[in-house]
Amino acid sequence: MLWTRRKERMWAVMVCSTSFVFITMITAEFVFTRSAEALSPATGIMLVNGRAIIPKVEVTDGELHRYSANIKGTEVRFLLYKKPGGEVATVLDACSICGSSGFSKSGKGISCRHCAAPVNPESLGQPGGCNPIPLKAAVEGDKIVISSSDLEAVIPDFTRE
Repeated sequence: MLWTRRKERMWAVMVCSTSFVFITMITAEFVFTRSAEALSPATGIMLVNGRAIIPKVEVTDGELHRYSANIKGTEVRFLLYKKPGGEVATVLDACSICGSSGFSKSGKGISCRHCAAPVNPESLGQPGGCNPIPLKAAVEGDKIVISSSDLEAVIPDFTRE
């Protein structure tokens, strides 16, 4: 009887200890994996006559291109991406759900860095869900043009937590 109680207690302690170690390891892996995913550096954009001008040829490779502009002391990041259909999407490097944590592109596609939600490349430029917030831009010949007033309008998306 005494031996049975000791044996059951030993198994209970081993199960609890093993569970604790397992949960700690999974948590550590999650934290370290997320912190290793740093944002790619943004290309700084200077505003000329109140406009950011980016040559279209820079974004024809199907990669996610990150740009930033200092607007009234706030770094406003935006992305340009040539969608599979050929259209270039201009979006903020932020979403209305997760804020300005940013997006990354890997072998799995485009995903939110905060919640790891996958983003369908064809839906870039459309609002909703964890899609990047659309940014108004115009195509003028072989250039993509974004006005400073449109960049100023999105400052709140980069100042909220």
